[in-house]
Amino acid sequence: MEQWQHGDLSSFEELFRKYEKLVFKNAFLITGSMDKAEEVVQDVFLSIWRYRETFDSKKAKFATWLHHITVNECLRKKKQTYETILFDKLDIPDKACLQPEELLITKSEYESLLKMLRELNKKHRLVVVLKYFNDLSYAEIAEVLNIPLGTVKSRLNHALSCIKERLVLEKETKPEVEEERGL
Repeated sequence: MEQWQHGDLSSFEELFRKYEKLVFKNAFLITGSMDKAEEVVQDVFLSIWRYRETFDSKKAKFATWLHHITVNECLRKKKQTYETILFDKLDIPDKACLQPEELLITKSEYESLLKMLRELNKKHRLVVVLKYFNDLSYAEIAEVLNIPLGTVKSRLNHALSCIKERLVLEKETKPEVEEERGL
Protein backbone atom coordinates (compact mmCIF):
# COMPACT_ATOMS: atom_id res chain seq x y z
CA MET A 1 0.00 0.00 0.00
CA GLU A 2 2.79 2.42 0.89
CA GLN A 3 4.59 1.66 -2.37
CA TRP A 4 1.39 2.32 -4.34
CA GLN A 5 0.82 5.57 -2.47
CA HIS A 6 4.35 6.68 -3.33
CA GLY A 7 3.66 6.12 -7.04
CA ASP A 8 5.05 2.62 -7.58
CA LEU A 9 3.38 1.42 -10.77
CA SER A 10 3.97 -2.30 -10.15
CA SER A 11 2.21 -2.05 -6.77
CA PHE A 12 -0.69 -0.30 -8.47
CA GLU A 13 -0.86 -3.07 -11.10
CA GLU A 14 -1.00 -5.60 -8.26
CA LEU A 15 -3.92 -3.71 -6.67
CA PHE A 16 -5.64 -3.61 -10.05
CA ARG A 17 -5.30 -7.37 -10.58
CA LYS A 18 -6.51 -8.06 -7.05
CA TYR A 19 -9.62 -5.83 -7.17
CA GLU A 20 -10.56 -5.55 -10.86
CA LYS A 21 -13.20 -8.32 -10.79
CA LEU A 22 -14.72 -7.03 -7.56
CA VAL A 23 -15.10 -3.53 -8.99
CA PHE A 24 -16.51 -4.92 -12.26
CA LYS A 25 -19.01 -7.15 -10.44
CA ASN A 26 -20.27 -4.30 -8.29
CA ALA A 27 -20.39 -1.88 -11.20
CA PHE A 28 -22.37 -4.34 -13.30
CA LEU A 29 -24.80 -5.14 -10.48
CA ILE A 30 -25.35 -1.43 -9.84
CA THR A 31 -25.47 -0.09 -13.41
CA GLY A 32 -26.76 -3.19 -15.20
CA SER A 33 -24.55 -2.56 -18.21
CA MET A 34 -21.39 -4.39 -19.25
CA ASP A 35 -20.13 -1.30 -21.09
CA LYS A 36 -20.80 0.99 -18.15
CA ALA A 37 -19.23 -1.50 -15.76
CA GLU A 38 -16.07 -1.53 -17.85
CA GLU A 39 -16.07 2.28 -17.88
CA VAL A 40 -16.52 2.30 -14.12
CA VAL A 41 -13.55 -0.04 -13.67
CA GLN A 42 -11.38 2.34 -15.67
CA ASP A 43 -12.69 5.41 -13.85
CA VAL A 44 -12.31 3.79 -10.42
CA PHE A 45 -8.71 2.78 -10.96
CA LEU A 46 -7.88 6.12 -12.51
CA SER A 47 -9.32 7.78 -9.37
CA ILE A 48 -7.42 5.39 -7.12
CA TRP A 49 -4.18 6.31 -8.86
CA ARG A 50 -4.94 10.03 -9.03
CA TYR A 51 -6.06 10.33 -5.38
CA ARG A 52 -3.74 7.72 -3.85
CA GLU A 53 -2.23 10.28 -1.50
CA THR A 54 -5.65 11.01 0.06
CA PHE A 55 -6.15 7.42 1.22
CA ASP A 56 -5.55 7.11 4.97
CA SER A 57 -5.45 3.55 6.33
CA LYS A 58 -6.06 4.95 9.83
CA LYS A 59 -9.46 6.30 8.76
CA ALA A 60 -10.75 3.49 6.53
CA LYS A 61 -9.88 0.10 5.13
CA PHE A 62 -8.77 0.09 1.52
CA ALA A 63 -11.75 -2.08 0.53
CA THR A 64 -14.18 0.42 2.08
CA TRP A 65 -12.50 3.28 0.22
CA LEU A 66 -12.61 1.24 -2.99
CA HIS A 67 -16.35 0.48 -2.55
CA HIS A 68 -17.02 4.16 -1.90
CA ILE A 69 -15.26 5.20 -5.11
CA THR A 70 -16.99 2.42 -7.08
CA VAL A 71 -20.46 3.41 -5.86
CA ASN A 72 -19.81 7.07 -6.65
CA GLU A 73 -18.60 6.26 -10.16
CA CYS A 74 -21.66 4.06 -10.74
CA LEU A 75 -24.00 6.80 -9.60
CA ARG A 76 -22.44 9.17 -12.13
CA LYS A 77 -23.54 6.94 -14.98
CA LYS A 78 -26.88 8.18 -16.28
CA LYS A 79 -29.20 5.79 -18.09
CA GLN A 80 -29.41 2.19 -16.96
CA THR A 81 -29.81 -0.55 -19.51
CA TYR A 82 -29.70 -4.07 -18.18
CA GLU A 83 -28.04 -6.79 -20.16
CA THR A 84 -27.78 -10.55 -20.02
CA ILE A 85 -25.35 -11.74 -17.39
CA LEU A 86 -22.01 -13.07 -18.53
CA PHE A 87 -21.22 -15.33 -15.60
CA ASP A 88 -17.50 -15.56 -16.31
CA LYS A 89 -17.17 -11.77 -15.97
CA LEU A 90 -18.84 -11.83 -12.54
CA ASP A 91 -16.43 -14.39 -11.12
CA ILE A 92 -19.16 -16.73 -9.82
CA PRO A 93 -17.58 -19.40 -7.59
CA ASP A 94 -16.98 -22.82 -9.12
CA LYS A 95 -19.65 -25.32 -8.00
CA ALA A 96 -16.93 -27.69 -6.80
CA CYS A 97 -16.04 -25.33 -3.95
CA LEU A 98 -19.63 -24.59 -2.88
CA GLN A 99 -21.37 -26.04 0.15
CA PRO A 100 -24.32 -28.40 -0.54
CA GLU A 101 -26.92 -25.78 0.38
CA GLU A 102 -25.29 -23.30 -2.00
CA LEU A 103 -25.71 -25.76 -4.87
CA LEU A 104 -29.47 -25.39 -4.57
CA ILE A 105 -29.44 -22.12 -6.47
CA THR A 106 -29.36 -22.80 -10.19
CA LYS A 107 -28.20 -20.52 -12.97
CA SER A 108 -31.81 -19.63 -13.82
CA GLU A 109 -32.58 -18.89 -10.17
CA TYR A 110 -29.49 -16.70 -10.00
CA GLU A 111 -30.57 -14.87 -13.16
CA SER A 112 -34.03 -14.46 -11.64
CA LEU A 113 -32.50 -13.03 -8.47
CA LEU A 114 -30.39 -10.60 -10.50
CA LYS A 115 -33.50 -9.56 -12.44
CA MET A 116 -35.24 -8.77 -9.15
CA LEU A 117 -32.16 -6.85 -8.05
CA ARG A 118 -32.32 -4.78 -11.23
CA GLU A 119 -35.94 -3.89 -10.49
CA LEU A 120 -34.99 -2.27 -7.19
CA ASN A 121 -34.32 1.44 -7.20
CA LYS A 122 -30.67 2.48 -6.92
CA LYS A 123 -30.58 3.24 -3.20
CA HIS A 124 -32.03 -0.17 -2.33
CA ARG A 125 -29.93 -2.01 -4.92
CA LEU A 126 -26.74 -0.47 -3.51
CA VAL A 127 -27.28 -1.82 0.00
CA VAL A 128 -28.15 -5.30 -1.31
CA VAL A 129 -25.07 -5.40 -3.55
CA LEU A 130 -22.78 -4.25 -0.74
CA LYS A 131 -24.31 -6.57 1.87
CA TYR A 132 -24.94 -9.79 -0.03
CA PHE A 133 -22.51 -9.64 -2.93
CA ASN A 134 -19.63 -8.15 -0.92
CA ASP A 135 -20.40 -9.27 2.63
CA LEU A 136 -19.95 -5.79 4.10
CA SER A 137 -21.25 -5.11 7.59
CA TYR A 138 -24.01 -2.56 8.16
CA ALA A 139 -21.42 -0.14 9.55
CA GLU A 140 -19.19 -0.58 6.50
CA ILE A 141 -22.14 0.01 4.17
CA ALA A 142 -23.04 3.16 6.10
CA GLU A 143 -19.45 4.34 5.72
CA VAL A 144 -19.27 3.54 2.00
CA LEU A 145 -22.58 5.26 1.23
CA ASN A 146 -22.12 8.00 3.82
CA ILE A 147 -25.57 7.41 5.32
CA PRO A 148 -26.72 6.63 8.88
CA LEU A 149 -26.67 3.03 10.10
CA GLY A 150 -30.45 3.05 10.59
CA THR A 151 -30.93 4.08 6.96
CA VAL A 152 -28.83 1.12 5.82
CA LYS A 153 -30.97 -1.27 7.87
CA SER A 154 -34.20 0.33 6.67
CA ARG A 155 -33.19 0.23 3.00
CA LEU A 156 -32.01 -3.35 3.28
CA ASN A 157 -35.24 -4.40 4.99
CA HIS A 158 -37.31 -2.68 2.30
CA ALA A 159 -35.23 -4.22 -0.51
CA LEU A 160 -35.54 -7.71 0.95
CA SER A 161 -39.30 -7.27 1.34
CA CYS A 162 -39.57 -6.31 -2.33
CA ILE A 163 -37.49 -9.31 -3.38
CA LYS A 164 -39.53 -11.62 -1.15
CA GLU A 165 -42.81 -10.32 -2.64
CA ARG A 166 -41.42 -10.90 -6.12
CA LEU A 167 -40.31 -14.43 -5.21
CA VAL A 168 -43.77 -15.25 -3.86
CA LEU A 169 -45.35 -13.86 -7.01
CA GLU A 170 -42.96 -15.86 -9.18
CA LYS A 171 -43.63 -19.02 -7.16
CA GLU A 172 -47.39 -18.60 -7.64
CA THR A 173 -46.99 -18.22 -11.40
CA LYS A 174 -44.64 -21.20 -11.81
CA PRO A 175 -45.89 -23.98 -9.50
CA GLU A 176 -45.35 -26.67 -12.12
CA VAL A 177 -41.56 -26.11 -12.06
CA GLU A 178 -41.39 -26.73 -8.32
CA GLU A 179 -43.59 -29.82 -8.59
CA GLU A 180 -41.13 -31.27 -11.12
CA ARG A 181 -38.26 -30.66 -8.67
CA GLY A 182 -40.19 -32.22 -5.81
CA LEU A 183 -40.55 -29.04 -3.75
